[in-house]
Amino acid sequence: MISKQQRQSLILDIIQNQVITSQEDLLSELLKNQVETTQTTISRDIRALGIVRIKDIDGQLRYQQLTSEGEQDNVAVTANTVDAAIAEYAIFVTRVQFMTIIKTTDSSGNAVGSIIDDAHLPEVVATLAGFDTIYVTSPDEASAEALTTRWSALVG
Repeated sequence: MISKQQRQSLILDIIQNQVITSQEDLLSELLKNQVETTQTTISRDIRALGIVRIKDIDGQLRYQQLTSEGEQDNVAVTANTVDAAIAEYAIFVTRVQFMTIIKTTDSSGNAVGSIIDDAHLPEVVATLAGFDTIYVTSPDEASAEALTTRWSALVG
């Protein structure tokens, strides 16, 4: 039986050395390495490791790590980390009353939402993230407006 740490290390090795475009592909590669696991476990690993599906230099969507494993373990997530993720993965940002809505590149919504959660920003009460959309709930409209203004300026 392989440990969680060994499995996650193998996942990183696989996505760094091969083009992996889906969780099914990743499960298949893990099986080739005699690692049996479930799709649910893979989803948790992907989120924990900060892995997202983004276009590579050839324009193909593939899994890549948003941050390095060492950064996740040793560096606190700050507003600057959130800003960097927004700048890299957000397509547009808009506000509806006390909510900020962020549209991201395919498959990066959950990872960017997790970064926002981990930053514990005072303007953020909660997030709801999916495939390519994040809903950020703020305590009031002024906080949502501040986030929307800041993050909209980062979207290129």
